[in-house]
Amino acid sequence: MRIAEGVTLISPTLDAERARRIIKEADPFLTGQHLAYPSDHDGPQVHLEAYFSTEAIVQLPECASWLVEDVARWMTAKNLLPQHIFAPGTGAVRGFVERLSKAVDAKPVYLETKPSGRFGDTIEGSLPTDASVLTFNLTSVTGGRCIGFRLPEAATRAGGHVIGTAAIALGTSPLNDELRSKFSDNLYIAFHVAVTHHNPDACPANAIGLRPWQEASAESIARLSRGGA
Repeated sequence: MRIAEGVTLISPTLDAERARRIIKEADPFLTGQHLAYPSDHDGPQVHLEAYFSTEAIVQLPECASWLVEDVARWMTAKNLLPQHIFAPGTGAVRGFVERLSKAVDAKPVYLETKPSGRFGDTIEGSLPTDASVLTFNLTSVTGGRCIGFRLPEAATRAGGHVIGTAAIALGTSPLNDELRSKFSDNLYIAFHVAVTHHNPDACPANAIGLRPWQEASAESIARLSRGGA
């Protein structure tokens, strides 16, 4: 169900009027951007032409509560009982995961996330061998790479058993189909958003006369979320 320009409601249990209020009040969809993500040069980058700031959504207590309730409702319906929620260790994600963990009686575990947005190797929290895990991120801007592959792989390497994955927002990518195939019955997405990405070498915005890319660090995303682009 399309609820705003570039935003489709995917969760069947999130009330459509609440979903519209979330998008209207948080105003998270930032178009006309040209962002390099992650912002360091320690590995591959992509260029984004828009950004969906779930960080802006979870700063609104009522909107965050509705989404926590909806993820918990989905977990109950799917009979998913994770012992741990495994997520990136950024501030906005931590706040949401702490609330979700309390709602579903799970323990949070965090993967090191650098200011550039790239994952590190350090894990904060205890993840016992074969512990059941739900992997989570607020937004998967690249269409599922983090929630479908990198977070589950990191949780598995640490000894966990991944039983599902979730994100509030999912960007548009060829990975969408692969993600849904891999987690065919245990994938939660609240919103599908029209955020596409390009290989830097093939990015159409690199043409002369168009806006140059800027680095999508945590600081710059926060600035964009405040409308200071």
